[in-house]
Amino acid sequence: MERITASITHLERELTAHAQGAKQVFLRNSDTPTRVTQVAYGTFSTADYCELHAHPTMEECFFFLKGTGVYVVNDQKIGLESGVFVRIPAGVLHRLEATGTEPLEYVYFGVATD
Repeated sequence: MERITASITHLERELTAHAQGAKQVFLRNSDTPTRVTQVAYGTFSTADYCELHAHPTMEECFFFLKGTGVYVVNDQKIGLESGVFVRIPAGVLHRLEATGTEPLEYVYFGVATD
């Protein structure tokens, strides 16, 4: 039977794909027949960041729960705090950085576009 539920208290913490911050993955692409690549809860501690990069065949969406940070999307700097949603279209350069004293916490999902 396909997984239809998950509890954050039972998910292992792992490094993000950019080797900064941590994540707990609710759903991976291998768990679903859809184009969803991943659904996860993530944290970036103060001064964690990911380098400027793009995903040619994946769109990403982030909903920020706690903390502060900056998301650079192309040339736009977006201030991050609780309640902010950011969508990164496929192929667009982006960089995430935590800037506050508390960890930046977010829920993330990716969707394959190709």
